[in-house]
Amino acid sequence: MKFLLLVVALLATGVWADIYLHNMRGSNNRLNEQSATRNNGDRLFDSQNNNRGGYNVGDRTDAAFNGGNPTGGLTPAQVLDPSVNTAAQYQMAFYEGSQLHLEWTNQHGCGGNEKNDTQKMNCNMVIQYACDQTIDGILDVEIKDGGNTNTPGEPNALNDGTKANNDNNQNGRHESENWYYTCKTRLRNKGLFHADQNLNGNTARYTRQNNNGNRRGLECPEERDYFPYWVPTPWRDIAYLTDSPALNDANEPDICPYIRATSHNNNNVYRCLNSAANTAPTNGQLQAITQADCTAASGSWSPFKYNLPAPICAPSEWSRDNHLGNGRNGESNSFDWTLPSWSELNAVNTKVYTGPSGVSMAKCVLRVRYNISTDDYDPWNTNSTHDNNPNQGIISPITNNPTVDVGAHLQGLRLAINTNQFGRTFQDRSHVFYVVKRPQALVGRNIVNLNVRGKRGNIVQTYPGIEYDFVPNRLSLAPTDWVHVQWTGSNTHNNGANGGDGQTGDAGEGTTGTDRSNMLQYQNPGDNYPIALDKATNNMWKNGKCMTPFANTNLSWTDCALWMATSGKVRSATSTDTTDVLLNNAPASLHGGLLLQFGSGTWHYACTRNNNFSNRSQKGTIVVA
Repeated sequence: MKFLLLVVALLATGVWADIYLHNMRGSNNRLNEQSATRNNGDRLFDSQNNNRGGYNVGDRTDAAFNGGNPTGGLTPAQVLDPSVNTAAQYQMAFYEGSQLHLEWTNQHGCGGNEKNDTQKMNCNMVIQYACDQTIDGILDVEIKDGGNTNTPGEPNALNDGTKANNDNNQNGRHESENWYYTCKTRLRNKGLFHADQNLNGNTARYTRQNNNGNRRGLECPEERDYFPYWVPTPWRDIAYLTDSPALNDANEPDICPYIRATSHNNNNVYRCLNSAANTAPTNGQLQAITQADCTAASGSWSPFKYNLPAPICAPSEWSRDNHLGNGRNGESNSFDWTLPSWSELNAVNTKVYTGPSGVSMAKCVLRVRYNISTDDYDPWNTNSTHDNNPNQGIISPITNNPTVDVGAHLQGLRLAINTNQFGRTFQDRSHVFYVVKRPQALVGRNIVNLNVRGKRGNIVQTYPGIEYDFVPNRLSLAPTDWVHVQWTGSNTHNNGANGGDGQTGDAGEGTTGTDRSNMLQYQNPGDNYPIALDKATNNMWKNGKCMTPFANTNLSWTDCALWMATSGKVRSATSTDTTDVLLNNAPASLHGGLLLQFGSGTWHYACTRNNNFSNRSQKGTIVVA
């Protein structure tokens, strides 16, 4: 079981900390709450974050979606079609192989290097995604944001009808019901270090961080807490970012060869199945996690891999401890994700949806886990043989709230240590989004995504979320690059009571609770007045190209500028539509976005509604060499 013991070091080796995704917008288990705090921290996954974190799911129009029919009965093609005005949830859509700038804040710091730039903690970031897929009934995925904040129902057998009930009840879902059932009927890894924690069960539901086996959504607690996991999972690996010491002059962390060799992207990972039904062995034993135990139970030791490239393994960016703010360079911690290609998505049985103009799309969700550990023990060489067992003369290297001898004739002083937190994993996940197959005209072209982060309110009201800004707000491009501009927002970001530990309220312009954005040209980055379209001597729209994605319809520069100025409410100079001066009647989301190609020069832009000089600056710059 040596390989099982090694995984202890990778995730579960901490203290209180949080992580919040800002681009893509992290849900933190929120859906459409009008309160500052989320309704249900157990809805889809275990974040262990503050209840105030997260962003509501996007709305298509200027109206909130109907919880009884969150998709509005729209097909994926209609969701992205700007001519359809039905109120519904909005799912962002990104081209395969395009560049997406992920941003987050994490509370207890990360980065540096254990060799010459140490911090108080060890850390790593694990970034993954999952897409709707049909594989074997267990690894199948059918993702839904859901229409309410209820936790989906718990299955008591494979294919027992729970999925249909969850669908009928408009419950959200990331993992499948069958995935959770196999989790709660699979033997937990007893080689893991548990310190002095007593686990109340023997299945994968029970971990040092979750010793009572509590359920959050359909997530498997053991899989959540450890990486790489020793059983195939629905999640595909993107990146492993760590502060491990450098392996060589290229500054590659020394853990990277192990990560690449154990990821089920590109390596077989095994599970014990009943060869007839993909279930636990028929003799009633728990599903085994070693080949010997599987064979003894008359099971089939079955390999699985996704046939994808190995995950990126690289140093994590530096961030300050106990800060939940920007990193060392004054910017948010980030990772530039090259979205999977269509051939990579086809490497497994990814479900294909039909988008606008018949384009093929995959429905996915993003996940980031933040793991911190302590140097009070060696995570690489600490396992279950070090669990606290005084009867056997074994004292755990860490114990709950120990009283320690500090000398100087004192009786001792107590340390604040909780052993189920000295080894802590935190998590955030996005709402549903689509990955879209490129048309032939865009094959081989560099496509960069430009989005909007943040939500309604000032910095105190939105915290631990953030205020509005463009992401990335500085772009350097070649003249042949395309920019896919797209944003989404909610109509229920009221930040009302309950306020939890923070201030309620949603300071800002326009109708309370509503997110709105637009994009107009400005002469200089310090200006707060846009350039009138008919007076611009160097017009950023006129000097470039503009077309609608998916349908790839070319737009005139005036129509493009109107589209961007009104968030798609007015799409033509001949349109009879009118827009409220504060965009109150404009869509909260720019349906499908626009594909833009800019001429050489430096172009500045801003949002008229949210660029509040007193406390907010929603501006950006594009430099085309």
